[in-house]
Amino acid sequence: MRYIRRMRATCLAGAVCAFAWTCCVVPAARADGAGGAVPAGQQATPPKYAIKAGKIVTMKPKPVAGDSRAVEVINHGLILVSGGKIEAIRPTDANVPQGYTVIDASDRWAMPGIVESHTHIGTEGGFNDMVVSLNPELCISDCIDPEDIAVKKAITGGVTTIHTMPGSGTNIAGFTVILKTAGATPEERIVRKLGAMKIANAYNPERDGGDLGRTRMAMSWMVRYMLKQAREYTAAWQAYEQDKNKPKPQLKPELENMRQAFEGKIPTIIHTCEGWGVMQAIRIFGDENKLKIIVTHGEGGGYTIGHEAAKRDNVSLSVGPRLVDHTWGAEYDGKVHGIVAEYCNRGVDEMSINTDSVGWSSFIAPQEELCFQGSMAARLGVDDLTIMKALTINPARALGIDDRVGSLEVGKDADIVIKKGTHLDVTSPVDLVLVNGRIAYQRHGANLVADKSSPTRQKESQS
Repeated sequence: MRYIRRMRATCLAGAVCAFAWTCCVVPAARADGAGGAVPAGQQATPPKYAIKAGKIVTMKPKPVAGDSRAVEVINHGLILVSGGKIEAIRPTDANVPQGYTVIDASDRWAMPGIVESHTHIGTEGGFNDMVVSLNPELCISDCIDPEDIAVKKAITGGVTTIHTMPGSGTNIAGFTVILKTAGATPEERIVRKLGAMKIANAYNPERDGGDLGRTRMAMSWMVRYMLKQAREYTAAWQAYEQDKNKPKPQLKPELENMRQAFEGKIPTIIHTCEGWGVMQAIRIFGDENKLKIIVTHGEGGGYTIGHEAAKRDNVSLSVGPRLVDHTWGAEYDGKVHGIVAEYCNRGVDEMSINTDSVGWSSFIAPQEELCFQGSMAARLGVDDLTIMKALTINPARALGIDDRVGSLEVGKDADIVIKKGTHLDVTSPVDLVLVNGRIAYQRHGANLVADKSSPTRQKESQS
C-alpha cells in the first residue's frame, strides 16, 4: 500500500537544516542582566543566581486539609540557581552564598515558566505536507527556525517551553518537537526531538482532491490500518528484544517513529472537535491502541464527551485557541459556554490551554498571549489554580517532561518567570525570565539584577 511503503527523500533537507543549526548563534542575555548579546562560547557554564522573591508559586503539589488540589506557595523565599537547574528553595532569611548574583524580586512573584502544549511557531518552510494523507516518517524537528520572531516574543509573555508541530492538513502529519524558547546552542533548546505523534481527524484533513480520505469513514479506516502496522511492528521488535533467538524483524524506517508512541515513550496529540470527533479520538487511539493521548482543540461541543475523557487515565485535553462555544456543535440553549469550564464540570482534571499560534502576525492567538488565554478561561468560569496548572504542570505532565519543567522544584530546569502578579494577571507585564538558568529576557526599566561591580546599585536593588 503506497501509504505504508512510500519513503520520503529527506536527506538533503536534513543536511541543509543541520548546517543552518550549526551556523546560527543565538543571542543570550548577559549574565549580569545588563542586556546585549554574549557569544555562546562564553556561556558554557550558566551563572549562579539567588532570587529573592516576595512570593514563590512552585506548582508543586502540597495537599492541605480540605483541599487535595493545593500547591506549595512560599512567602518571602529564596531560589538558588546553579548549572541551569534549581539548586535550592529556602526562606528569605537564609544567607546568600558567595558567588551568586542577587535578583531582587522581593516585591514580585516567581513562578515556573509557561509550557505551551500546541503551537506551530519556530519552524520554517511550511508545516503541512499535503501530497498524501499519512506521513509517519516526517519530523518537524528537521525545519526548526530558532530566529523566528514569534519565539522571541513568546519569552516576553513568560513562555519558556513550546510543543511545536506539523499542521492538521493530513491525518498523520508527522512528529512534533519540544523546545525551549531560548538557549545558547540549538542542542540546548531541544527538550525532546520526537515530542509526540501528530494526528488530525476532523475538518482540516478532509481532502477535496478526490483521493482516499475525503470522508470521515475513509480517514478512520486509513488511520486504523496504519496503527495496526505500527502496533504489530512494535510487538515484533519487543518480542525479539526479549528473546534474541527469535527472527529479527525487518527494519521499517517509516514505522520507527510510531514505535516510540506504542512503547509509551511519547504521547499522541490529536486535532479534533465536536462530540463525535473527541469520542473517535478517544476510541481509536486511547481505547483500541492503548496510546497516551492529548485531545487538542476539542471545541464545537466536544465538551459533551468530557465525562468519557475523565474516565480514562491515558487521556488529557488541550483546549484552544477557541475558548467559547455558543452555536456550533454546542447545546442550543442560547448561552455562551466556556469550553474549559465545561470540561472541568464533567470531571476533566488533566487539561492544558493552547494558542495554536502559527506566527507573531497571524490572526490566531500570538504565542506571548497564552497567559491571556488562561485569563479568559478563568473569566469564563474556572478557578485560578486550575488555570495555573493548565499553563504549567499539566501540559508538562501530558507531554512527559514534568521531570524537567512545569514546576519549581530542586533539580528541575531553572525556567522561572518573575512579575508583579500571577500568570493570569494580564495588567502586570513580565519583568524577567530565566530559561535553563540564564536570563533570556528582562523588561526595560525593571533592573532586578544586582550589579556585583556596583555596591550602590546592589544596595538600591535590595531596598
